[in-house]
Amino acid sequence: GRQPVAPFINRRTELDALRAHRTTGHAELLVVYGRRRVGKTELLRTAYANDHHLYFVADLGADVDQRRRLAAQIDARFPSRALAEPNAPSWELIFEHLFDAATKRPLVVVLDEFPYLCMSHKALPSILQRLWDERGRHSKICLVLCGSYVSFMEREVLAHKSPLFGRRTGQLLLEPLAFSSLREFFPRYGAIDRVRVHAVLGGVPAYLAQFSDAASLERNIETAVLGATAPLREEVRFILTEELRDPKQYLSVLEAISFGHTRLNEIVQHTALDRGPASKYLAVLQELRLVEREVPVTEPAPHKSRKGIYRISDPFFRFWFRFVNAHRSELADRGAHHVLSTHIVPHLERFVGQAFEHTCREIVRDLAQAGRLRIAYDRPGRHWDREMEVDLVAMREGAPVLAGECKWSRKPVGEDILAQLRQKAARLSGSGPAPLLALFSRSGFTPAVWRQERESELLLVDVRRLD
Repeated sequence: GRQPVAPFINRRTELDALRAHRTTGHAELLVVYGRRRVGKTELLRTAYANDHHLYFVADLGADVDQRRRLAAQIDARFPSRALAEPNAPSWELIFEHLFDAATKRPLVVVLDEFPYLCMSHKALPSILQRLWDERGRHSKICLVLCGSYVSFMEREVLAHKSPLFGRRTGQLLLEPLAFSSLREFFPRYGAIDRVRVHAVLGGVPAYLAQFSDAASLERNIETAVLGATAPLREEVRFILTEELRDPKQYLSVLEAISFGHTRLNEIVQHTALDRGPASKYLAVLQELRLVEREVPVTEPAPHKSRKGIYRISDPFFRFWFRFVNAHRSELADRGAHHVLSTHIVPHLERFVGQAFEHTCREIVRDLAQAGRLRIAYDRPGRHWDREMEVDLVAMREGAPVLAGECKWSRKPVGEDILAQLRQKAARLSGSGPAPLLALFSRSGFTPAVWRQERESELLLVDVRRLD
């Protein structure tokens, strides 16, 4: 059986923040956003379960159908002749009714998947802004706008040019859980197995809840991802179908990236799409936080850099394209166990090794928060140019560069790797202050490397000691 999962591991801060807004006694307009499956809906339902509330989930339907559904839901709670009409009431009437219902007692209203409503009715943010100023802000409503299109929410709801700018009283970007949270999900796993799970699932609670630390990672992959009735087997297709009007093209773009075609012209060649549509698909996948454009962290103007490459940002999507999608016909013909033993187990540690760099970035953040690093670096990333690659580089204005290598190998890291890192770090720092060095290893370090930790600015992270 599945292990019982604490539903809000490490979400206590978010719950407290959301609950604080509904007890103020005056109007609140909250914006909650974050990628699919990150737990927004569960968080909101839990935060407001004991309140006078109304929860509406929008879909890709026509505007008139959305208004009809929402009006019916409001009418069931706060009956009104105007809302019970067979014709769908206008947005003006719907919002007026909600604000009136919240004049005497506090009312929480959640509009989930708010971007869908705006897509089917472009003027909605302007309508809402006008009615909020006229009526909403004088009521006791706590209106929550929630969405999975991250950049849409940032642009159309939060940005300076948005009609709603300056109206919100709070905002929350819900991120996937940090690597350190996996300890609570999988208390029986050691740190090495937690790194391996993190490589496959990332920090998405809906995915983590499907794995159990009573079984090995491989067994979990077989039962939760590969099996005929496995809950995650069709997950990626399901999300793309639910979220996008033309999922086939998006699938082929993601497939191209997963095969290592990471620049726009390579994606265009691999998918046979024209440049314009390919750019549009990439932009939407970035909106959904499923793809990111990665630029060397050392670039002074990242958005203008010509060195950008596209990568699938979600670990489970990377795993699914690499191992599930690529072997779909064999899965159907020969079953889960065959695909696991033939195509996944022999390549799994290499896959984990590639994801390990990203886990190490989180470890750097954790160490900074715990005071183990004397400098709190803001944006750890990696560096590459024609001459060299560095797995992990963190920078901060006026501070020494932190340069690190991440080794997911069964043998201890030796002096040769440290010497190479020293050379690379010296080139990165140029004439600036002497760099800090960091080595991350699955299997520890040779005694000669351990001895150097005390003498120089060297951080050694042995994954096995993270337990």
